[in-house]
Amino acid sequence: MIVQVGPYPKPIGGISVYIKRMKHYLDLQGINNEVWDISGIKKYENGVRQIRLRYIPIMLILKKDIEIIHYNLCGIMPKIYISIFNKILLSKKKKIITLHGDNADIIKKSKRVFIMTLNTFDCIICVKAGDSKKLKNEGVKKPIYDLPAFIVPTQSTDIELPQYIQNFIKQKNFIISANASSIQFNNSIDLYGIDMCIDLAAALKNKGFKIGMIFCLPYINNDFYYKELICRINENGIQQDFLFVHENMELWPIIEKSQIFIRPTCDDGYGVSLAEAIYYNVPAIASDVCERPEGTIIFTSRDIKDLYKKTIDIINNYDNYKEKIRNIKIQDSTQKLFEIYKRILRYKS
Repeated sequence: MIVQVGPYPKPIGGISVYIKRMKHYLDLQGINNEVWDISGIKKYENGVRQIRLRYIPIMLILKKDIEIIHYNLCGIMPKIYISIFNKILLSKKKKIITLHGDNADIIKKSKRVFIMTLNTFDCIICVKAGDSKKLKNEGVKKPIYDLPAFIVPTQSTDIELPQYIQNFIKQKNFIISANASSIQFNNSIDLYGIDMCIDLAAALKNKGFKIGMIFCLPYINNDFYYKELICRINENGIQQDFLFVHENMELWPIIEKSQIFIRPTCDDGYGVSLAEAIYYNVPAIASDVCERPEGTIIFTSRDIKDLYKKTIDIINNYDNYKEKIRNIKIQDSTQKLFEIYKRILRYKS
């Protein structure tokens, strides 16, 4: 059996969607697998168990049929906790961990402990380009792979959006979409650039463009800042042009119906949503804070003038931008991840 450990939708987020899509792939292959969901949110779905992180080692000791345990954990403390049991009690279990982009910050604060922690796993996967080289240089001895977190959506593409979203799209000539899993800050800066999306929508309206900005924000975890954002929208007079979507749904059905997707983050990993946009032949703009998927148009982080300039250029030359990305092949990680299971962990399909 293969077990994936991490959050599972709902909540909707990059990691939870990654786990969900990989589970669907394993199901289609007829592979015995489970997800051990550590989100703390109850759900009822076949092959998904709700388990608190502290009980994972006990479950692994009790269950004898597990061949691979694949962790998707954020932050340093959960990794340290699991690594203790990796070494003491679970040395015979095959253990793999995917690092979703927060490595640089962890290395700055806890480099020695982090490297020791990673060396208790049998294999490490990095979704952020360049992380594997850094980790090797810092002393990680176990096999490391660079593998983007993009997994092609397997659901039918005829998913019907909620009526209010459909109505908003019909009223606009040009839809720009963006997203955040929740409201977060990095050094007191809006991590996902929600504020920049509002400023961009206002600037475009002032120039006479009839655009609609759809921002997917499943969780309002900061009421004070959310009210600030609403005030900013009202002050700019774009109440009819800016739509927050709080549905707990995957992003790709909205990306597919957009003309542009933007990711103005001030810090980031791979950016799966950008890969999804290019996969659906939707021009994508992103900040220059990390390496982005092929075909992404890059702007200078936190520079609203540069973001505006790049957006206007796409709008004015839209067909050309669509053509540039038409033949780009975005790597689907499912098969390569399964090959890692088989090769590095000697898993027999």
